[in-house]
Amino acid sequence: MSLAAVYLSVHTPRYCTPEAAFAGKVAHPDFTMVRDGLVEQGRHLAAVRPDVIVINSCHLITTFPTVVDGTPRHRGVLTAQEAPELIHGVEYDLPGDYELASDLVDRGKAAGLPCTLANDVHYPLDYGTVMPLVCYLDKAQRIPVVPVSVCLVAGLDECFAWGRLIAETAGALGRRAAFVASGSVSHKLVRGPEQWPTPADQELDRRFAGLLDEGRYDALWKWLPEYAEAAKPEMGGRHLAMMLGALVGSGARFTATLHAYGPSSGSGNYVISMAAS
Repeated sequence: MSLAAVYLSVHTPRYCTPEAAFAGKVAHPDFTMVRDGLVEQGRHLAAVRPDVIVINSCHLITTFPTVVDGTPRHRGVLTAQEAPELIHGVEYDLPGDYELASDLVDRGKAAGLPCTLANDVHYPLDYGTVMPLVCYLDKAQRIPVVPVSVCLVAGLDECFAWGRLIAETAGALGRRAAFVASGSVSHKLVRGPEQWPTPADQELDRRFAGLLDEGRYDALWKWLPEYAEAAKPEMGGRHLAMMLGALVGSGARFTATLHAYGPSSGSGNYVISMAAS
């Protein structure tokens, strides 16, 4: 089995702070659903017990190549540039998986995809990578992690191809991998953290989640460009394309658990776990 589980997760600072994760303190009642959903998602991942987590964060942004981080140990202190008042001084110490990252880059190059391998203790991790992991998905920080960037010049097709390669690489190395897409669905930001997406965008998000829940990955992939144009998901939906590529590339069927959906500054945020069945 190449992928043991696939996750659509959330990194917004309204949910992924130590205060929300460990003290249960949220700034608005509408944030409670997603925060509780992330707790459930962490339990789901713990039950799956993957060998490695491959995470694609919408805030690990590169311009021309896709960067795969194979640093054997990700260690540092994070203050989020975007929200230093909410996320500051967060220590992280996560194992990596150089072999998987290196093999993934080799396969990407063989497929003609612009990419590079990072192996540098000074390579910074973003809050969309660190915070879901340390707050909910792997609080003990014991599971090896391979961060994969979102590339600005890569279209949805290229991101989908990376998802397939992630599933292929994990299978070739005998890893029971979990793939995490860290980002929002509809993402038309406004000031006011408690603001919901428009009713029309919420309906688009529900259709997206419904197709995912039904396991209609090919239909969802076909619809993704239209959805991306209408709902404006975070980073153009690149993380969603990679997630769908991983689902399709695994060749497995997945049982979906829709934990929660909620707002953050006009964006829609789904917490969905999919275990291979």
